[in-house]
Formats: sequence, structure tokens, C-alpha cells
Amino acid sequence: MRLAPQIITEELYTKATQRLKTLSQDNRATIRLRAIVSAKEQGVNVVAKVFGVSTNTIRSWVKSFAQEDLSGFEYQPGRGRKSKLSDQHLQLIKTWVKENPNITIAAIVQRLNQECGVESSKSAVHRILHKLDLSYITPRPVHHKQDKSSHPAFFKKSRTITAK
Repeated sequence: MRLAPQIITEELYTKATQRLKTLSQDNRATIRLRAIVSAKEQGVNVVAKVFGVSTNTIRSWVKSFAQEDLSGFEYQPGRGRKSKLSDQHLQLIKTWVKENPNITIAAIVQRLNQECGVESSKSAVHRILHKLDLSYITPRPVHHKQDKSSHPAFFKKSRTITAK
């Protein structure tokens, strides 16, 4: 027994076929629209086996398309793991970076551990820096034998060359 007529109306079927014609890429929305169209023609059970998903998944795609159109196929924010760092910690990191723009991620992790008692990873701090729109720039290494008095002359020359 096919359940397609009960969940996929003719109006939804024509809407899906029209949207499918406008989409040119093989993205998530296109694949799910193809599944909806095929479910109307072949049945939900058959399409679920072909697409390798459950029948409930096909039904949820149909419901989300009927309620929200193509935006229903976008990923919704999930529950996920909550961050160990609060908004206060984020503001603290922001002030540390503003005070010392050359601070390293490892130094931020260390300061979080020492001052706030929060253990965090380098990758988590990197994500937070990106979230706060702070750039992560590694300074160029300076050799210990390098003549520091020649730096201003070099920069003057390099500015005139790049200004062309």
C-alpha cells in the first residue's frame, strides 16, 4: 500500500517539480526534492530504500518543504555541546588580544587555565577568535643576529616599490 497520496498532494508535487527545474546544482535541496517527486510517483517505501533513508525521513522532508519551501532543507542549529567559555570569558579574551595583539593561542589557553580555571583547547580558542572577528596572525620570526636598525630603511624601500 502506497502512502504517497496521503502526504504528498498534487499541489506540493507540482511545486516540487517546478522548484526542481530551477535548481541546477546537485545539492541537498535538489536531492530531497527528487526524493519528494519520486515518492509521489513510486511510493515512500521504495524511495526510502533507493535513497538509503528511512520512510520517516522522507516524510519529514515533505513536511519541511510544505511548511518552509527550500529553506526547510537547510540545517537547523542542533543541541550540540555547549561551550565551556561564558560571555565573560569571551570579553576577557577580547581584552587580552586588544592589549597584546601578538598574543598566541597557546598563551590564551594558558591564561584561561590560570586566571579563570577553565581548561580549553587551542582549536576552541581559535574558533572563538574567529567568532569574535579577531584575526590570528603569526609574527614573522626575527633572527637574533639581525640588525634591528635597518628595519625602517627596508620598510621605506618596500613601500615605494609596492606603491607603483
